[in-house]
Amino acid sequence: MFRPALASICLLALASCGENPAAQDSEPQPTTALADQGPPPPSPENDVRHFLLQEYPEAAPMRYALAWSDLDGDGAEEAIVYLAGMYFCGSGGCNTLVLTPAGPMWRKVGEISVSRTPITVLESSTNGWKDLTVAVAGGGGEAGTALLRFDGRAYLSNPTVAPAEMTGETGTVLIAEEPGFTDLEAMEGSGG
Repeated sequence: MFRPALASICLLALASCGENPAAQDSEPQPTTALADQGPPPPSPENDVRHFLLQEYPEAAPMRYALAWSDLDGDGAEEAIVYLAGMYFCGSGGCNTLVLTPAGPMWRKVGEISVSRTPITVLESSTNGWKDLTVAVAGGGGEAGTALLRFDGRAYLSNPTVAPAEMTGETGTVLIAEEPGFTDLEAMEGSGG
């Protein structure tokens, strides 16, 4: 009497082993190895850092403050870079770059000397690009706020001489009067 019951239990146990969903799905599932994914895409700030090291290798180490704004209304943000260090600064101020995306790298549309912070962007525009302001002082020139307009190819390179003009207007602050700087070492981690 126990034997048929025991046999039934064993058969049920064996049958249920074959219905195990985990056993049925035991085919290897495709996995993506980390090596197959490739390196993470570069960030826009890392691209700017690379550009600075290529453009000014003799200036490293350097410091910079970085802001982003779509100056030409094309949906892609330009990089506004305030450079600091002996190579970029004098008694009249430091250099400010305006970089626009150009394929995988950047193209300068502004290399503004003797500029100071704050750097602002106005709602007004010239030749399809928003107007900028930079503070100017020192170097024997008049202190104040200079208006920088896009001339069709670039922003004016010197905010203290004509056709640059002084203005009382300021816009949205891109780089504050006391910016937080990022240090950039020569060939940092690039191996070359």
